[in-house]
Amino acid sequence: MSLLDLFSTDSRRDDRNNSRIYGVVTGIVEDLKDPLNLGRVKVIFPWLAEQKEETVHIEDNEERAHSYWARMATLMAGKGRGSWVVPEVDDEVLVAFEHGQLDRPVVIGMLWNKDDMPPESMDADGKNDIRSFRSRSGHRVVFDDNKDKPSILIVDKTGKNSIFIDSTKNNMDIKVEGDLTITVGGKLAITAKTGITIESSADISVKAKSNMNLEATSAFGAKGNSKASLESSAQTEVKGTAVSVNGSGVTEIKGGIVKIN
Repeated sequence: MSLLDLFSTDSRRDDRNNSRIYGVVTGIVEDLKDPLNLGRVKVIFPWLAEQKEETVHIEDNEERAHSYWARMATLMAGKGRGSWVVPEVDDEVLVAFEHGQLDRPVVIGMLWNKDDMPPESMDADGKNDIRSFRSRSGHRVVFDDNKDKPSILIVDKTGKNSIFIDSTKNNMDIKVEGDLTITVGGKLAITAKTGITIESSADISVKAKSNMNLEATSAFGAKGNSKASLESSAQTEVKGTAVSVNGSGVTEIKGGIVKIN
């Protein structure tokens, strides 16, 4: 017996194309391995096979009420583009049939239920400020439209790596538990109006394959609490309108030839 048979009356079994469903039905996703790789899912309809005698046989070794492979209605779709949000196996979905035809199912949405609860809860005041996406492993993207503290949060499943944008203070906070690597194919420019602070509990290394320039429009200072070195494999110059070399202990000036003029 086919799925079309089940919906047909005895007097219309020979005209199966007349059997149609124009509303929507619920189903459970059973398979994601679309043989044509079209992003389709196979859905079962438990409500069609509640009794043994009404079981729909699609394959010899199975006794479940299957749909045909169902296309997904998504937020955006086109040739090699669009949003890719496919339900998981055992997720509840809402299914419609194109022109009511049972062999042309379309999944138009996914459903929560008492067993598969939502990832967020409604605001106590009912303002509905949160829009969020949470993946199977727990990665989250949260948009908070609260007028007093609007923000955007991107956080991974560990909760230790995140990007937080505070739209009230116009601040951005990036946290990484491990390493952070920034790779730029062109020029990297960092500009700040009030100041830049670089701090490390270990060493800091800055290297350039060609020239490196450090410039300050006012004072420039370099300090080492234990030792400070300025070294070059070629010529080293120290210039200034006035140059002072002071040492609280022994002060040495060495060179193959030392000129003081």
